[in-house]
Amino acid sequence: MGADSGAVYLHMGGQSANAEDIVVYLASNRAGLRRAGYGLFCFDPAGSGPDSLAAIMPEPRADETAVAAAAAGLVAQFGPDRRSGGQGFVISAADLAGPMTELLLGRFHPNARQRARVLRQALGQNVERLVLVAQPYEELFHSVWMALALDRRIDPFADYAEALANFRGGWAELGEALIEELELKELVVLSRPASPVEALAAILPDVRLRQPVQPLAKPRITPGAVAMAQRCMAQGLRLAPGQRDRLVAFHARQPQITPDLGFSALALSDLRGRYIADIDALSRFRAVKLEGESALSMAAE
Repeated sequence: MGADSGAVYLHMGGQSANAEDIVVYLASNRAGLRRAGYGLFCFDPAGSGPDSLAAIMPEPRADETAVAAAAAGLVAQFGPDRRSGGQGFVISAADLAGPMTELLLGRFHPNARQRARVLRQALGQNVERLVLVAQPYEELFHSVWMALALDRRIDPFADYAEALANFRGGWAELGEALIEELELKELVVLSRPASPVEALAAILPDVRLRQPVQPLAKPRITPGAVAMAQRCMAQGLRLAPGQRDRLVAFHARQPQITPDLGFSALALSDLRGRYIADIDALSRFRAVKLEGESALSMAAE
């Protein structure tokens, strides 16, 4: 797979950045993208199953043989989709940086560099544009906790607060690793959650789909839905997929109360300051385009 296959465009963004809605939107408009000359491959945003990066990526600090084997596995997955695009090829890989569970341990995707290296080796060429959704840390961490807490017994979010307030890494380090390993021509950083339409416009700004399909967005996971799911699991009850979806939809329609995240005022201030500093650092990297709030405007709030 060389440069004659067309340019490669990549989207990544975690559970809290509407990743699932973006994947569904892209997949629903696969035919329109193909008419525009672009192939499409979407990895499973839930991070499990045969179409997920988790099923292929090597263990941390794996040797070059394991890295090469993982790259070959990726080629086998998205090869047919890539050949369908003459102008280029779009990949949506929400968990390219790593699984959500890493974040709650206070580690901001420590293996992202190796995972990006695997993808670069599989592609056989650099990436034209990567769209990265970078949310404030306190919002990201709590959204990840809610996504996990909906399906498993888990400690209260406040129990993770100390480790999260002192987490290692961040958006700036992640962006630098992606730029270097994927040899990015352009890194577009969205400093706010993006709708699927906005995400596609950032990935392929020159493409206008004729009569795009508009799938229904999934209801947002709320603290009320998580609290009810945790109570059910505490009583030994497991929600079937349909029950889980109905629970989420019901609570999404109810008035919401801002949850107490368990951070001290000083910790929250530090997290916000780290986010502003990291977005500012990202904006200074080569080939970076920042969309959304600037670091100066965020600092002025």
